[in-house]
Amino acid sequence: MGYISQSLRQINALVHASRDTDDLVRDNATRALWVLAKSNAKLASDIPPDTFIEMLNSGTWTDRNKGILLVEQLTASRDANLLAKIRSAALDSLIEMASWRYTGHAISARMVLGRVAGIPEERLIDLAMDGPVTAIIEAIGRR
Repeated sequence: MGYISQSLRQINALVHASRDTDDLVRDNATRALWVLAKSNAKLASDIPPDTFIEMLNSGTWTDRNKGILLVEQLTASRDANLLAKIRSAALDSLIEMASWRYTGHAISARMVLGRVAGIPEERLIDLAMDGPVTAIIEAIGRR
């Protein structure tokens, strides 16, 4: 998947694969993009977010699971336009995912939701890990 040699061509191929009809292909392509985005902020800025925001509303577990990992990485910069797009396209799904009982599955959604709500990163990390998640959800309503 090109973890060593990174390029815009590679990103485009993985984004294309993330729309494949086969959920295993989507899962692996999205996971690869997440790894690349984590390792290289410049590459992260080259990944178009729309497909992955849509994945947050999917009925397929792997779409939601890998989509939120990547969206969390893409929102690390707190780009206002991206956060507004996420709010308008996937807020209900984010609230649902942030409320999942298992913190390991919910933490990325909590981080994204908190960024959308404008919670400062240091405070957000504490809330995402140790809760209460209601504080993150309530902050959305105040924004």
